[in-house]
Order: sequence, then C-alpha cells, then structure tokens
Amino acid sequence: MPGNGKGTGDDFDAVKRTAEISWNIRQALRAALPAPREQFFTVMVPGKVVNFADYSEGFDMEGNPTAPILPTVTELNQAILCDDMPALAPVQLGPTGKSVARSYDAAISKLVPAGTTVGVDVKDANNLTEEEARYKRAMEWLTYADPENKDKTRVELYTEKQRSYTKIVEQKTKAFNDALNLVKEDPRNTSLPLQRAAYDVWVSENARSYRNLMQGAYMDWVVTGKKEEVEYWFSIVDRDSAMARVEASKSAMRVAVVQDTDGSVEYQKVRLEPSDWAIKAKRKALSGKNQTRTVEWYTWEITRLQKMNGMLTALKNVGKKQLDIPSTPGPASTEQKELSDAMADFIDKREAWQIAAAKKQVEPLDLDESKKEEAYNDYKDARKKVNAAEAKLGTANIQGMNAQSTVAQDKMYNNLQGDSGLAATEIERNNAQISSYETLRDALIAKSEATPTPLVNEIGEEAGIPKSLPDPQAASLDNDEDYFTAITVEIESASSTEKAKSHASASSFGASAGWGWWSASASASVSNASTDTEASMAKNSCKISFECMRVDIQRNWLRAELFYDADLTTGPDEFISPGFGKLRDLMEDADPSGNPETIEKELERYSTFPMYPTAFLLAANVVLELTGETTDVQTSFQQSSVSGGGSFGYGPFRISSSYSQSDSSSSASCDTTADGCRITIKSPQIIGWVSQMVPALPRLRNQTTPT
Repeated sequence: MPGNGKGTGDDFDAVKRTAEISWNIRQALRAALPAPREQFFTVMVPGKVVNFADYSEGFDMEGNPTAPILPTVTELNQAILCDDMPALAPVQLGPTGKSVARSYDAAISKLVPAGTTVGVDVKDANNLTEEEARYKRAMEWLTYADPENKDKTRVELYTEKQRSYTKIVEQKTKAFNDALNLVKEDPRNTSLPLQRAAYDVWVSENARSYRNLMQGAYMDWVVTGKKEEVEYWFSIVDRDSAMARVEASKSAMRVAVVQDTDGSVEYQKVRLEPSDWAIKAKRKALSGKNQTRTVEWYTWEITRLQKMNGMLTALKNVGKKQLDIPSTPGPASTEQKELSDAMADFIDKREAWQIAAAKKQVEPLDLDESKKEEAYNDYKDARKKVNAAEAKLGTANIQGMNAQSTVAQDKMYNNLQGDSGLAATEIERNNAQISSYETLRDALIAKSEATPTPLVNEIGEEAGIPKSLPDPQAASLDNDEDYFTAITVEIESASSTEKAKSHASASSFGASAGWGWWSASASASVSNASTDTEASMAKNSCKISFECMRVDIQRNWLRAELFYDADLTTGPDEFISPGFGKLRDLMEDADPSGNPETIEKELERYSTFPMYPTAFLLAANVVLELTGETTDVQTSFQQSSVSGGGSFGYGPFRISSSYSQSDSSSSASCDTTADGCRITIKSPQIIGWVSQMVPALPRLRNQTTPT
C-alpha cells in the first residue's frame, strides 16, 4: 500500500530498515569524527550529490584561488547549500525547507532584557536607591552643556566628533576599494600576483596618510568629544545594551547577503573551511582511491597470490636449459677494430688536406690545384669509411645485445628452478603473505605486501593473471588525504537481526508535525523508492567503506554569544531550546520520562532554532560490499548502463547512473564477487550535518513545567 513504508515483501519495513542502516552509519561517523557533546550529528537520506561546477569557480585544480575574492556565483551556491536547517532527529529524509537565516532571525527576535530598566520604573522619587541615584547623575552629566562648548550638550559634542571620525574611516575604505578596482582593471596586471603586487605598492604609498587622518580624528573624538567619559556614564543609563547587540546582529545579517541570479531572493553569506573543499572532493573522486582495506580486497589478493604460486611451481619444475655462452670476445670486437683503423686513417687524411690547403696559400707556385683537390678527396673518402664503420659497429652491438639478453633470460629461468631457486623463494614468500592476509582479513588490518620479481609479473600477465590491486593504505603525497578520514561500517542482514530501535522509523526521520514534510511525503517517498533493487540491498548484509571530510561553516553574522548572554532571556511563553542534554535526549528518543507523543509535542515547542548547522559531512569513494542474493542489484546496474537512467539508494548514499556530471568522478560501478557484489560510488555526496545545539532558553532557572 502506498505510504505504509513497506518494501517488496509483507514482512519487510523499508522505512525501519533504512533508518537502521543510517543510524549505524551515523554511529560510525560520530566515532571517527569526535565532536563536543553540544554538537549533534544528523544523517541525511538520501545524500546530496555534489556538482563540482557549482562550488569550484574561483579555484584552480590545485586549490589555489584564481581571484582576489570569491566569485558571486560560488558565494551564492554555498549560501543556498548551507541555509537548510537539519531535522530534529538523528536521521532526516531530504531537506527540511527551513532557512537557517530566517530561523535565527526569528529566534533572536524572541530575546528580551533579563532585568528591568533603571530609571523607567522608580517607586519613590524622593527616596532613590543607590542604583537609581547613579542613573540620575549619569543623565544629568550627559545632558548638561559642555563647559568648553556651551552651545552643545556632552552627548551632542560626542556624536559630532564620532561623525567626523566615521567620515574619515569611510573615506579610507572607499579609497582602498577604489584602488583595488583600478588594479584589477589595469590591463598591465595580467595575473593575480601582479594585481596583488600593484595593490601593495599603492597601500605602501597611501596607508600612512590615511592612518594619520584617522588617528587625528580619533584623538579629537577622545579629547574634545570626551569619548571615554561619555561612554562610561552612558553605560549606566543604557541598561538595554544587550538588545543593542541583538540589533547589531540583525544589521550584520542585512549587510552579509548575496542575491540570487534574478535579484529576487537574498541569502546570507557563509565561509567554508577548507575554502577549496569542492576541489579537494573532486581530486579525491578522480584519484579513485579508497584507503580502507576491505575483506574483498584481501580475498582478491589471496586468490591472485595462489594463482601466482601455481605458475611459479610450474617454472620451478621446468628442466634446466643449456646455456650457449660465448667463450670468445663479443661479436663487436672486429667491428671495433675496423672503426679504430678507419678513424686513424681519417685523422691522417684530414691533416694532409689541411697542410695542402695551407701550403697553397703560402707557396701558390710550388703546389698545383690538383694536389690540393686530391688531398681533399682522400679526406672525404676517409670520413665515409668512418661513418660506415660506426654503422657496422652499431649493428653488431644490437645483435650482441640480443644474444646477451637471451643468455641472461636463460640464466634467470635456470635461477627460478629447483627447491633452492628463485621460484621456490617466491612461493615461500607468497605463502607467508597469504597466511598474513588470511589473518588480517578477519580484522580488516594490513601492513605488508607481496613483491614478486619483474620476470614473474611479466610471465603472470602473459598467463592472464591480473596485476595486484593498488594498496589503499599505500603512502601518498596528496595533501587532500589530511582532510579525509577512512570509515568502515558493518551492517548485518535484515533476517539475522531485529536490533533496529523503534525510534529509527519514527523520530529518526524527524516525524514531528513541526517539520511538516514528514507526514505528507516521507513514507510515500520511501515506499515509491523501495524497488526490488533497494529491497535486495537493504535486506543483505553489507560492509561499507568510505572516506569522509568535515567542511566547517562560518557565519560572521550569526552571533552565538547572544544565546549565552546573561543579560538576555526569552519573553513570556517563548521557547528556543531546552538545553544540550534535554534536546539530545528528545532527538535520540532517550528521554526516560516521555512517550512518542510527548516527545513530539516537546520538540514542536522548541522547533524555531534549537540548533544550527556548523559543518557538513562529505563522503567520497564509497564501497558497498553486499553479501547474499544480489541478482536484482546487478540486473539493475546492467539495465541502467543500457537505458542511461535509474537511481536508488542505500542509507544516505545515492547510487545513480544519471548524475548531472558526466565525468569519471561521478561514476558508479557494480562488480560480481564470490559472495554477492561490490558497488563502488566515486561521486562525492553530502551525507550529513553537524549542528551546534543552543543553550537552554528560557534559562533553566526560569522555566516552568509544561502543562
């Protein structure tokens, strides 16, 4: 039935199984990427396949910036990517559709001062408290005329000097921005280094002047405008300074925006670290290296070494060859002597010709022209003989080299034979390697490799024995490795375990009315997507290996300290967060005092902005080793390769033959194994989020028991 979350079988719950798989992957992520308790991991089903073109503009393939500032299109795409609020659950089904920026704005709009403003609510004007008296003195001092400028109050004089200083700062900022634009537009500055060099020259020539102007204006503000005194007395009057910080954050939000391409929508800017994350992900996908040795890798190597030993055994038992080793000097000896004789004759003839030519110049009457010509012809003949001798020697050397090579190869064959030969040694080494791999295969750990001789490799290739697979743990000079963490997960088959937690099919998918999107689409989406392929994959046991990079999100306009400010709290009947521990228990369904309905109601109460994403998790080079009946999976891949379509998933991983990119970095493949099949997904995918939970608001001491 549509919408019931069932798979192809009556006893198979696709929603529950997908949640169980995703939950196990989430636990592996938490173990491999430790984070403070106030940060929460959310796995997204399905993951988002990264289109590199959307995020890589502004960087070359080495990750170096190609522009002084990030291009607008990249800023926009990153802002859109990071503006989706995670679900209040360990596992979420697709985007929530809730904006981080708008949710933050709504949350800080709920904040109010924690205390009452002094001076507004005075109980007895004739009997002021010490705090009220200080407030009165501050107001009098601020509003009285300045003794040195009788026509202005101290506040008016302060604001006048502040305005003058601000104007100088604006002039400096404009001058520096104009200089940068001129440098970029100068046709002589053809590269980014040249632009930076020209800009640095301008700064060195003008920075001191603007700094002096700013310093003079600031000193005038401090001395004449009595900056420190005014601000001291104003701090006594302005008891709502915490609210000023709230308004400053909203102002920062209005400034830090990037417009959509049609100008109709604005998104708040973000800064990602590493900034060239998309380039690193693409390089990782193109390298095709998964650094995790798997059971399948060990099995392949053990089988290959066993085949190699069969070939070595045959070589070991072949009879020895009779070596035809020349006892006389090599075939090039005669040719070498001919070349030496020809060279000596050439030198003599050349010298005779030069003497004849010189004598003709000195004694033209004593030597006729014919003798000079005769000497020259003898010189040319001698040179031709040298060339012929050199060619003959080259031919002889090649023939000799072939003969010596044959002898050397026969020697190597003989060295391979017998119980003490190289073949026996190689067999012994391979057997030791096989034994080691068989042990390490159980623990999925490996630290050594077989190293057969070049001759053995050559013969093995001719015999059809495949080459060794690249060692995924081999040393690499790729700096991108530092950003990726190898992760492995083992998923038991659906028939062998009933350990799926009840929350895996409910709250794990954000089944809260506050999110809205679950009740209308989640079950139906899973049901419609649960084809025979997905059901087959989900039912089987699977060993998952992939590499994960955490990309941190920085939002300069989001002032997290506001939620910790002791001078701020929430207004009456306004709720933002129940606190770290309580929120985690609610989302993970670990609250011992609640039932599902109570938990859902409580999460709805804190649905505005209880947490916000501070990083996303990018998976690359995913390998799924399925064990069991995988005919439907392999058939689906074969049909997809013909039709060019088809898409299915396993937990948070999306497997598709119709990605938007067409390069090799987005390819997925399925190979048959002895126990099932191995699916390799190169395409990097965003599979989850790390969120910062907000402290308790209202403060725990101010909370009342919900009714």
